[in-house]
Order: sequence, then C-alpha cells, then structure tokens
Amino acid sequence: MTEQRHDESKLERVIRKIKRCMALSKSSNENEAATAMRQAQALMREYRLTELDVRLSDVGEAASDSVRVERRPAWDRDLSMAVAGVFGVKALRRWSWCRERSARIERAVFVGVTPAQQIALYAYEALLTRLTTARREYAAGVRAGRHRSDYSPETAANHFALAWVEAVRHKLYALVPRGEDGPADDAASSGKDLMAVEAQDKALIEQYMTSLQLGKARKRQAYELDLDAQIAGMLAGQRVELNPGLATGGDGVSLLASA
Repeated sequence: MTEQRHDESKLERVIRKIKRCMALSKSSNENEAATAMRQAQALMREYRLTELDVRLSDVGEAASDSVRVERRPAWDRDLSMAVAGVFGVKALRRWSWCRERSARIERAVFVGVTPAQQIALYAYEALLTRLTTARREYAAGVRAGRHRSDYSPETAANHFALAWVEAVRHKLYALVPRGEDGPADDAASSGKDLMAVEAQDKALIEQYMTSLQLGKARKRQAYELDLDAQIAGMLAGQRVELNPGLATGGDGVSLLASA
C-alpha cells in the first residue's frame, strides 16, 4: 500500500511537470517552445502517458457533506442538476452505507474539470441551505392556513421547492460569464474561445464518466403540481440575491448576498 502511494505521488509529480512543459510549449520563443514540447513528449513516453491522460488528471469529483437516508427528494436532485448545468459539470447521485445511522444514504457528487466541480459544490450547498429553510417555512404556512392548498403541507412544499429551483437556476445562469460582454469583435472571439473550452471540458468529463459504473437514470413520472405553491416558489426564488463574485470562485466569496 505504501509503495502504491509512492508510485501515485511520483506520477502526480510527473504529470505536473508535463503540464508545465506543455504550457511553455505555447511560448512565443520558438526554441523554448520546441524544447518544452520535446521534454513533455519524452516524459509521456517514459511513463506511458498520452496527452489525454494528462488532461484527464484535471477531472475530479466533489461530494456534498449533506446526505439523505435512502433517496434525496426531487427538488434536491433538481437543484444539483441545475447547478451542474450552469457550471459545466455533471451531477451524480451516490449511495453508501452509514454505520452511524444503520441506513443507506445518498449524497450529491459533482464531476468536472478543476476547479469547476468545487465551485458547483459550493453553490449547491449554499443554495440547498436557503432552499431547505424556504421550503420548511412554506410547509409551516400551509399547516397554519396562511397558504391555501389542496395538497398536504409536505407535498405543497415540495412543489414550492421545484419552482424555487427553476427560478434560481435562471438567476445563477445569468451570473456566470458567457464571453458576451465587451466590444462586438472581442465578444465574438471570447465567445468562440469559451465554446471551445466548454466542448473540451465536456469531452474530458465524458471520458472520465466512462470509467465509472453508473446505473441508468429513472424516468420521472409526470404528476399534477400545486399551482399556488409553484407561483409562491417562483416568486421566492426570484427574490434570492446572488453574489456576482461567485462566478470567479474566489476564496471567501459568499454565494448569497446579505439581505
């Protein structure tokens, strides 16, 4: 086991060195660029690595600390998928056995090109806290008669939460830069560059996903929703204030602006 850890640590150092060489290979100095590329290729041959292997090393997972016994509710799963779509990562559902609870638990996992999966996890957990509180308050309002519903308080609150997620998804999407700001020429150029990076990241994530043994997703059954709860959830989601600093993933940036 110790020998294996040493081998993995050595390989990580080699990959970092290859990445530095590949970065230098883009130098405007032709001699420096050629030398750096030769060094990168030599290291890849020595360690039986390809450029794809090196790029795949940037793909990783980030798992949520928040767990649910058995299955997370639909609104929780929708939130993780909405966040994943905004930040260009994949949202997975992972089950494990919890000895403390003597039960099977599920948590959200994000797969992406570093640091996107970490930013997505941060956004998901911050929004999940806000959504859980908003949903609980709406359920209490139904019980107290402040909100009318033909459904049970828990069911009405679930419908509220689904609409909340959709409203926040639109706000979150608008928060993340898409290469469309600035002069027209610059916007077109940066937009194309961003599309190329997104396509490359998507391909890397898909390649990583093929190594995982994933079950087939269940198709969600259609059911009638509480219209009043949906309207309330949409309005509540639209009132959520998001901090623009989240888009950069800067340290110490709070996702939710103070109200």
